[in-house]
Amino acid sequence: MRRTPVAHLLHQPARALAALAPLAALAAFTSALVACGSVAAPPSRFPDAKSAVDRLDATYASVSGVRGHAKIDYLGKNGRVRGDVLVLASGPANLRLGITANVVGAAGEISSDGKDFIADDKANQRYMIGPAKPCNIAKLTQVPLPSTELVPMLWGMRPKIEGPIACDGISWSDEGYFRVMLREQGKPMAHELHLAPTPEDWGKPWAQQRVRLLGVIGWGANDAMVYRVTMGDHTPTRTSEPLIDADGIDPKVSPSGPDVVVDVPRKLHVEVPGKGADVVFKYEDATVNPPLIPSAFRLNMRPGVPVDYADCED
Repeated sequence: MRRTPVAHLLHQPARALAALAPLAALAAFTSALVACGSVAAPPSRFPDAKSAVDRLDATYASVSGVRGHAKIDYLGKNGRVRGDVLVLASGPANLRLGITANVVGAAGEISSDGKDFIADDKANQRYMIGPAKPCNIAKLTQVPLPSTELVPMLWGMRPKIEGPIACDGISWSDEGYFRVMLREQGKPMAHELHLAPTPEDWGKPWAQQRVRLLGVIGWGANDAMVYRVTMGDHTPTRTSEPLIDADGIDPKVSPSGPDVVVDVPRKLHVEVPGKGADVVFKYEDATVNPPLIPSAFRLNMRPGVPVDYADCED
């Protein structure tokens, strides 16, 4: 059976990464050292919070999105649910998931362009549509976060923050990362970023270092924790291959960004205490800068299927 172009986007295999094995081994070795005790700061330290954030942004500047196959483990009010998810994400807030197990109620597909979402609820033979609010996004991902917060973190980038950013401070944690505080001017939410140089760049001058994001904590009013995301198993990840129609009917679709290799966290643990959400994503394979067709983040609804409007209050 011939797959649709979007199906190709979700299923296209990753490139072989055999040549990158030494880097992955070095990262694993360094992680083991970190686990053994406190970690001293790198010899060249960032002079201020803005410099650290600038290095993170520079490290991922050529990355526009991610595609991969992940295992999902969700612990919520209805107990534990495990399943498989095909992920397609593109900044700042585009998300498409192909559900191959009972994760959000039934197998199917879900999409969001940051403004609206569509869910194909195959178990109930219906579509759900509505605004892409965090409470609606949670129906897709089990993670009640704005898509501008969630989507960039799927490839290891910090949440998208609109408007001027105030970098409130930076300090070193003996757990092996810089703690950087960011605040969007005029907004109550503050972001605590956990940043560290890559193992290969640990001894380089700070201005030459590539930087990983190891975690994010969102702080709300009265210093209440809104969410926490912990990232691990960072693995060198290449740009996707072009999308080529095997039948030669559709034109080739190039990757959505340049040919790069960046560290993508293969494990993300997302906790939202106030909503009782606890989700772990584990990529089994991933590529960055996936090729995208115009309809990649909008499901093509089949005629004759009932459509329910879904709305909620955050």
